[in-house]
Amino acid sequence: MKYLTRHITQLILSLLIVFVSFTPGNSAEIDDSTVFVEAFNAYQQKDYLLAIEKCDQLNQVFPDSPLRDVTILLLARASLKSGNNERAAKSTALFSTEFPESSLKTSLEDELNVLANRLQKGEVLAADKTLQIAAAKVRSDALARDRAAKLKSEMERAAKAKAEQERLARIKLDEERREKERLLAEKLARASIKAAITLHEGAWKVPVGGNGRMPIEISNKGKNSEEFLLTISAAKEYDAILARAEKADEPITRIQLAAGETFKGTVAFRMPAEMVDGHRSAMTVTMVSAKFSDISFQKETTVISSAPLVRVVAKLAKQKVTPGETLRYRVTVLNVGSLPAQNLTVRLQLPPQIDFQGIPDVSFKQEPNGTLVFKIDQVEIGRLTEINLDVKVREDSVVGQDLRGQVEIVNGSLQRKDIFTASASVVQAK
Repeated sequence: MKYLTRHITQLILSLLIVFVSFTPGNSAEIDDSTVFVEAFNAYQQKDYLLAIEKCDQLNQVFPDSPLRDVTILLLARASLKSGNNERAAKSTALFSTEFPESSLKTSLEDELNVLANRLQKGEVLAADKTLQIAAAKVRSDALARDRAAKLKSEMERAAKAKAEQERLARIKLDEERREKERLLAEKLARASIKAAITLHEGAWKVPVGGNGRMPIEISNKGKNSEEFLLTISAAKEYDAILARAEKADEPITRIQLAAGETFKGTVAFRMPAEMVDGHRSAMTVTMVSAKFSDISFQKETTVISSAPLVRVVAKLAKQKVTPGETLRYRVTVLNVGSLPAQNLTVRLQLPPQIDFQGIPDVSFKQEPNGTLVFKIDQVEIGRLTEINLDVKVREDSVVGQDLRGQVEIVNGSLQRKDIFTASASVVQAK
């Protein structure tokens, strides 16, 4: 059934490509921005197979799209969610190969990285039960031999110790009794130390540049009053501290708890503004007994950054243009992050062979060097905003020359700047 579904999907996509390639006027109806938004929204709605289908369509119809990096990432995640581990691993490996320097690598889930690594090593993702059983038997036999050797050695040592102990029994009887009493008391004291750390289950999401306040509870499950030393391990840039719930700005490193008492506090930290959407980071809370430093309890949690993730697609309405031709130049701004993108400034540099003719019903500013500047107040999650300009190809443009502009977008709220290269069009003879 899976093969049949995949075959039908591939057939539909093939027919779509043929239709787009040979039907005049229809190539503009399919837009990589729109297709990606469809894939993204399908994923958000947990329709992972549809998300995969849309990603495949985008990659086949627009192989050079500037959205290829986020498309491959979305394909990997949708494949993982739909149970196709092999494709999830291949997509993750493809992303690492094509975009080795991408900051989005930090947003990859651990499952995807593990699958990709296993695939790279040539592993078969399905477990081999025969080899597992064989390996377990070998281990079991070795453990049995070790136990037998240790038992024999212990019996020999015990026999010698008994003989020596009998010789010194009268001299050391009182000393041994006192030592046994001390050890027993220590053992009972150590066994009585019981505690539990309760943190938020799952990942804790915090907007970039914002303050995180994650509740934490530390309970003394023992029968005696206990003192514990507290530490939190996290990346330096988070400035993470443990604090009381009512005083989140005052670090606490030591607590005294009566039997059955629970401390209610908070893990306070700041989400760095430079983090990309979906960046995952681990935080570990450790509590150590003030009496016995080797008795400790740990709890790990994950924090995830929330931020807008803006992508820009800029291109002429046609891939092939002629000198003197007047046409539209479209700039599409997409937000595929987990927060709305606000206070955006778009700076567009048109190709040198293109003359700006005007723009209907949109406020803009043109700098002395020709750069066009636009303001966008907000782009919601999973939405896009379009700016359409009227332009003209210069009469002296050289046939065969590539026309490719550049877009710089500044997020004023996050003080973040990204630069995107526009899609190319080619000058052809009239």
